[in-house]
Amino acid sequence: MAKLTLSGRTGRGSFVAGAIGGVVAAVVLALAGMSMPASAGALSDGDQQCLGCHGSPGIEKHLEDGETLSLHIPGNTFAQSVHGAIGCTGCHTDINLASHPPAKNTIDTKRKFSTAMVQVCRNCHSEQFGQWEQSVHAALVKEGNSVAPLCTSCHSPHAVIKGAAEDMDTVPCKTCHGDIFTAYAASVHGVLRSGGLTAAPLCFNCHGAHDVSVASAGVGRRDVCLGCHTEALASHSTWLPNAQLHFNAVSCPVCHTPQAQRVVVLTLYNSATQKEVPGPAGIPEFESLNGSPTATRTGLDPATLMTLLKTLNSKDVEGKTIIRGRLEVRTGLEDHELTVASKAISDCNVCHREGAAAFQSVEISVAGPSGMPIRYGASKEVLSSAFSIDSIGGFYAIGGTRITFLDVLFVLALLGGIALPLGHLTLRWAFKRYLSRNPRQKRKR
Repeated sequence: MAKLTLSGRTGRGSFVAGAIGGVVAAVVLALAGMSMPASAGALSDGDQQCLGCHGSPGIEKHLEDGETLSLHIPGNTFAQSVHGAIGCTGCHTDINLASHPPAKNTIDTKRKFSTAMVQVCRNCHSEQFGQWEQSVHAALVKEGNSVAPLCTSCHSPHAVIKGAAEDMDTVPCKTCHGDIFTAYAASVHGVLRSGGLTAAPLCFNCHGAHDVSVASAGVGRRDVCLGCHTEALASHSTWLPNAQLHFNAVSCPVCHTPQAQRVVVLTLYNSATQKEVPGPAGIPEFESLNGSPTATRTGLDPATLMTLLKTLNSKDVEGKTIIRGRLEVRTGLEDHELTVASKAISDCNVCHREGAAAFQSVEISVAGPSGMPIRYGASKEVLSSAFSIDSIGGFYAIGGTRITFLDVLFVLALLGGIALPLGHLTLRWAFKRYLSRNPRQKRKR
C-alpha cells in the first residue's frame, strides 16, 4: 500500500485512515491557530482544517512506482490564488474529512494522477478545456507523450495567480521551451516586452494560450505576423518587387533573422482538405525513428518525389496532393531570433544570385500526428529537375529563383506557346494566298 508520510519518513510517522488520522488532524488543528499565516485567515474553516495537515512542509505520498508525490500546500499561497475563493472542496469533491485519509488510496504514478485530476478543470473551465483538446499539447498527450503539458503543467492548481502567464518572469512556456524562450527574450519582441511594452507579443500571442498551435504549419506564420503587422504588405510594396509573391513564398524570419540558415521546404498539401498531408506509410524515405527528420540520409531524389506524388494521387484518394514550396529558416529556435527591421535582409542578391546558399538545402515537410510539421531531407536536385516543375509552383520565378534548367524549360515552353498560334496564323495566311491565286481550287471547295 502506498504510504502517506511527514518529512519523508515511513513507519510510525505514517498517516492512516480511521481514528489515528482523526486524532493527528485534531492535534495539528489545535496548533494551527498559533502558526497559520495571517493571509490564510480569509480561508474557510474547512480549508483551514485541510491546511492543518497539508500546510505542513514535508508531507508526501509514496507511489506504487517508487515516486514521491508532495502533498504540501502553502496556506499563504493558496489563500492568494484565484482558487482560494472556491476552497479545497471546490475541486476535491471526493474528499470526506470524516474518513480522510482513507486506509488505502493507491496512486500508480504522478502522471496518471495528474491526467485524472485534470478532468476536474473541465467543470469550471469548459471553454478553455475545449480549446486545449484541439491543441498540439493535447495531441501529444493522446500520442502517449509523458511530458506533454496538461492544465496543471502550466497552472499550478494551488497557486494560480491571475496574469502570471502574461509576465516574462512567470510565463509557463519557458519551463519546457527554455532554449526557444532564451532566443525570444533576446529578440526584438522579447526586448520590447521586457522593456514594458505589453503590446509586444509573448508566446500565447502567436501560438494561442490554450489552443496552442504550431505557427510554422502551412502559411500560419505569415498570417500570425500579419495579425499584428497589418501594414507590412503595403510598406514592403514600396521597395520590394512582387511583394505579395514574396509574402506567399518566403517566411518572414528568412529576412528578419539575418544569421539564420535558410532552407527550401516543399510541403505535401491536399487540395480537398486544404491541409498538409500526413507522412505516407510504406515509403522507406519517410520511415525514421520517432518520426524525426532523416538527417543522415541523402534525401529524396527527383524520381522518388515524382513516384511519391503519383502514389498519393491514386484514383481512390480524394483531392489532389500537390507540393507547396516556401523558403524557411531551418529551426524553430531561429524562428524566434527576430531582429529589428533596420537589420533585416534587404539585399536581393542574398537569394537571387547563382548558387545562393538558400537553395542548397531542401526538405520535404509532412504533417505529424500532433500537427507539428515533420521534415525529411531531400536532394537539392529536386529543384532543378523536370519532375519538379509542378512541385514548386508559386515558388519559382523565372530569372529570379536562379534555377537555370527551369529557366530554359520555361523559355522553351514560352516559345512553343508562341510558335503554335503563330504557325497556325501563318498557315492560314499562306492557304488563303494560295486560294486567291488559284480560283479553280476555291470553286471546288
